[in-house]
Amino acid sequence: MDDDRISSDDLAAWACFRLDRLAPGLRMLHLYDSNGLITKGVLFVRIRKTVSPSQATTYSM
Repeated sequence: MDDDRISSDDLAAWACFRLDRLAPGLRMLHLYDSNGLITKGVLFVRIRKTVSPSQATTYSM
């Protein structure tokens, strides 16, 4: 495999989501290319929210 050819672009895909807007549970997050166009790539994540003793909300992916 030619790693130099495959990894010539530093950005493979990106996603930006407000963590407080993600509902708990399994979610599919769509990824975008460097031009902001949606790709076929997705991240499959489990969102869990817990309250710590200091009453702060923590997020876990």
